[in-house]
Amino acid sequence: MWIKLTDVNGDHITVNFAHVVSFNPYGTGTHIVTITAGLTFFVKETIDDIQAKVGITSN
Repeated sequence: MWIKLTDVNGDHITVNFAHVVSFNPYGTGTHIVTITAGLTFFVKETIDDIQAKVGITSN
């Protein structure tokens, strides 16, 4: 599943979420770690925003 996000510079990026290992809060946004060694992203979207985009619901 591909999702469109905004990096910390304001540029739009598209991430294949099937390659995401973890995503954690970082400042006012989120740090995303992928399966590719050393490939991480810092995005402006919050954890809640990302979870909504990929269909993860909170209990």
